[in-house]
Amino acid sequence: MGENNMEIMFIALVIIVAIFVFYKPRRERSKLRNYMSNTYRNKQKGDEYELQIGRLYQQQGYKVYFKGINEGKRDNGVDLIAYKGNEVALIQCKNWENTQVKQEHLRIFLGDCTAYLEKNRKIFAKKNVSRVFVTSCKNIDYGVKKFLEENSVGYRVIPYDKVSLH
Repeated sequence: MGENNMEIMFIALVIIVAIFVFYKPRRERSKLRNYMSNTYRNKQKGDEYELQIGRLYQQQGYKVYFKGINEGKRDNGVDLIAYKGNEVALIQCKNWENTQVKQEHLRIFLGDCTAYLEKNRKIFAKKNVSRVFVTSCKNIDYGVKKFLEENSVGYRVIPYDKVSLH
């Protein structure tokens, strides 16, 4: 999304919150405020993690397109696209320090990558494409381990480093 669209969305969000603040009972206003605050915080934390991971790839010589940040929900499950020579990495970033990655998350990501590659077949036809799932969560369950053994998905645990972003 462009900066203008983000500004418009933010203004619309402020207007909606203002309407609810003035027309809803106190308990409802409090719930809405908490929800909006958590939603904004989670989005910001996710964007910061995508920036962190993108910068790591840039330091390794990749050109990085920040698909998730630029396209928002329309990123179709691919947050970053990293290019270097004939290599292309489709990357999903999950800043889930307290949420364990499940096999289902990897299946969805793999399906999203397949759909994206199919839709953009000409662009990626002669490229060596990898799929990489990056998370800040250190916990990994048996189903995820098994899925990774049986499928061509890279899996990296990279702790969230808020300090390096500011």
